[in-house]
Amino acid sequence: MNKSIKKVQDNVVKKIATMCAVVATFCVMSCDDMNSIHQEYYEMGEGIYTGVVDSLKALSGYERVRFDWEVNADPRVNKTVIYWNQRSDSVVVDINRTQHGRMSLSYDLENLNEGTYTFEFITRDNQGHFSMATELVVDVYGEFYIQSLRNRGVAAITKQPDETMVIEWEPIASNTVQYVTVSYEVDGSEQTVQVANDETETILTGLKTGDVIGISTTHLSENALEPLNALVREYAMPKLEREINKGNFAIVTLAGDNTSVNGDRNLAKIWDGKISNPDILHTVENAAGFNFPHHFTFDMGVPAELSRFRLWPRTDAGAFTGHSPRYFEVWATDELQRPADDNSYWTSDDWKSDWKLLGDHEIIKPVDAAGQSTEWKEGWEYIVADDAGKVRYIRLVIKNSNWQGSNCVNIGEITLWGDDL
Repeated sequence: MNKSIKKVQDNVVKKIATMCAVVATFCVMSCDDMNSIHQEYYEMGEGIYTGVVDSLKALSGYERVRFDWEVNADPRVNKTVIYWNQRSDSVVVDINRTQHGRMSLSYDLENLNEGTYTFEFITRDNQGHFSMATELVVDVYGEFYIQSLRNRGVAAITKQPDETMVIEWEPIASNTVQYVTVSYEVDGSEQTVQVANDETETILTGLKTGDVIGISTTHLSENALEPLNALVREYAMPKLEREINKGNFAIVTLAGDNTSVNGDRNLAKIWDGKISNPDILHTVENAAGFNFPHHFTFDMGVPAELSRFRLWPRTDAGAFTGHSPRYFEVWATDELQRPADDNSYWTSDDWKSDWKLLGDHEIIKPVDAAGQSTEWKEGWEYIVADDAGKVRYIRLVIKNSNWQGSNCVNIGEITLWGDDL
């Protein structure tokens, strides 16, 4: 045989032998891998045997959760095991078959701390066979969740002339809101009113100013086991606030009050509903015997718990010019302690010990011209402190020089609001 041909044949034989060795090695390795996988399942007790749970779902509740699931028709499956906290906690649910075929089960797991859990479900039989685990992530509610719930907004609470209280509601802000519960007491008896989501206002009866109501909103989230209530928010019932009827107002002249009148523009002009000349208070400039501070007194005709008032200047004059006041006080009392002609009392500061100071104010001039014009037309509104109580008589004290720096007073109008029932 030719030597070159023999050399080629030898090379082919060697390559075939090498390939056979590789194949043999691969076959051995593959067999080992298959055996190891089989051994893994064997050591699990032939566990991949019973059927997995089906249709598993959960409803979240307050420190609890309710599970619903199904097991297959195999009559040997008699337990479901529920694991959580990385299998450090578990519970076994016995399956008592009452029917053939698939069976629905439910279980309430109680006394859980608030948080997010991963639960694992397996089925078992009496021989120790078990299924693959089915996992479910569930949120469990608690106090932190309760604190996150928001009450439906209250736009306003107002007392009406018939002494009912009206709650005006803001629109519903969450689709989990089911309804609102308003609770309060009347003569020691607990009252509750359930407010539907489409209700825009609620009328409450039997309540008085200062009484307290509680408002709690009931929520039901998706996949929630039960409705949960937001923390109660309390509201104190307000005073009636309406404009005090100016038809009952009357001038009261106390010793020392500025009674000078320029034309017919006396004190009564400040409650005639008009704010420009000639319907204004206009005293006589440099009138004999009347210097700052100037005093003016009137009777509202009824006692009232005032909540606010608004004062207008003489609006036909230029903004922040003329005789309109810059510094002033408002005083009030429910009754006059001394006769109107008690000169020593009314012309000193003695009367102030019997009256309540409703406000000591300075009118501030805006920097920009537009702001000056707007404020001059709209006037200035002031809140009256809640502790003023019922008053009837009002005394205006114009403390010192007006915008013009002259010894004269102009006032366009005054309006007062409060509870005069």
